[in-house]
Amino acid sequence: MVASEVSEAAPATEQAPTEETNDDYTVDARLIRKSIVGLIVILAVAGLTGVLFKEPLQAIGAAFIDNFGLAGLFVGVIITDASPLPLTNEPLVFLARGAGLDVWTIFGVVSAASVVAGAFGYWSGRIFGGMLGLEEWLNTKQPALAHYMRRYGAEGVAIAALLPIPFALSTWSAGILHVPFLKVMVAALVRIPKTAFYVLLIVGGLSLGGA
Repeated sequence: MVASEVSEAAPATEQAPTEETNDDYTVDARLIRKSIVGLIVILAVAGLTGVLFKEPLQAIGAAFIDNFGLAGLFVGVIITDASPLPLTNEPLVFLARGAGLDVWTIFGVVSAASVVAGAFGYWSGRIFGGMLGLEEWLNTKQPALAHYMRRYGAEGVAIAALLPIPFALSTWSAGILHVPFLKVMVAALVRIPKTAFYVLLIVGGLSLGGA
């Protein structure tokens, strides 16, 4: 009797519906379109450069390599790929090819420098992040990026390494958020196949244009 009264007194508990959230990262369709357009533009620019600016490209490229050598190309790529400014290393590939460097040399120097730039970007974010309060800035100004890097860490760096966005954006963020360094450097190795593809694209475009 008592048990039945307690059973009647206690209201049946209904499980509150849980709201499912999907935090999985998906590449925005606009970013895919941007990637495709970017590749087409690079190929077109390379072709037009070979047709219209063959001699100036060769002269400027030769002057650059004569004055700075492969070390200059290496340092130049580190600067572009580690800078928080939206820079790209493709112009340096144009100059190197204009100077007559072979594909393997360009690929070796640029890919190695790009991976090293990952370390520079990471430690820049790690060191200056605390000094300048960049983590708070990242949380306030770039909340989606901060959430993405916290969730995916080094995997996020690997994905960003393939996309047509400044590489330093991911490496600086990884440093600011203290993502493990060794994992970031493994992720930075993804720059090698990306560099190979872009070098072949530029060299192929220049060849189509006669350069």
